[in-house]
Amino acid sequence: MSTPPTAPPRPPEQSQEREQRPARIDPRFRQRLIEVRRVEGRRRLRVLLVLGGFIGFALLAWGLTRSPFLDVDHVRVTGTVHTTPAEITTASGIHKGLAMMDVDGTDATARLRAVPWILRASVERHWPSTVTITVVERLPVAAVPAKSGVAIIDTTGRVLVNAPTAPPNLPMLLGLPPAGPASTRIGGRGPDLLAVALAMPPQVAQRVTAVAAADSGQVELRLKPTGVVRLGPPDQLADKMLATQTVLTQVDLTRLAVLDVRVPASPAITRA
Repeated sequence: MSTPPTAPPRPPEQSQEREQRPARIDPRFRQRLIEVRRVEGRRRLRVLLVLGGFIGFALLAWGLTRSPFLDVDHVRVTGTVHTTPAEITTASGIHKGLAMMDVDGTDATARLRAVPWILRASVERHWPSTVTITVVERLPVAAVPAKSGVAIIDTTGRVLVNAPTAPPNLPMLLGLPPAGPASTRIGGRGPDLLAVALAMPPQVAQRVTAVAAADSGQVELRLKPTGVVRLGPPDQLADKMLATQTVLTQVDLTRLAVLDVRVPASPAITRA
């Protein structure tokens, strides 16, 4: 039995060339692939251009906010009576040359409210270069002895400032512990005496030099040129002040020593 003839073996070089030869791609697929890559390239370019534009705009805006054309040139302060515009400006932290974008109204307001005299404050920016600071100061109503001079207080008992002497239009609150240099509020029977001072009508206040704490929780008014009003405990203040006002404005006060209004309906006068 004869065997079929076998094909001669391929030369090694031809076999390797056929294996390394790349597969042929249809021209239509090749053209489509090129178009897809071009579209993707254009999309990436647009993204880069947009991103670059945003970055450039941000840098330009930042540069403008730091330019001399948008910094603080004017600081206007209104509402000062016991403080000065320079003190308010310094306390706020706002100064000429500060970038308008760096003006923090909340922070400046908090700084100003820490000033003893300031009750309320507001800060507003007026572009391109003006900042307005409006303050409402506390109202001084009395003075208390201090370790050095006197301390001026407001309606809440807060110490506003230390002074050598009390202003002539403010009553002294006597019988309290002296206020120290670091004191922020009055102590002891200060709230009772302050309530009496705030209850005085103008006709009484203009005759009173001091509101004094007496024994057993009593309160007295020291009059000018002489005389004392005994109020008793700091209650029924409206009735007691009405009785005091009536006597001081309608009765002959010659040689007045004591006006007793502890019973408001029956005031009693003792003359020297």
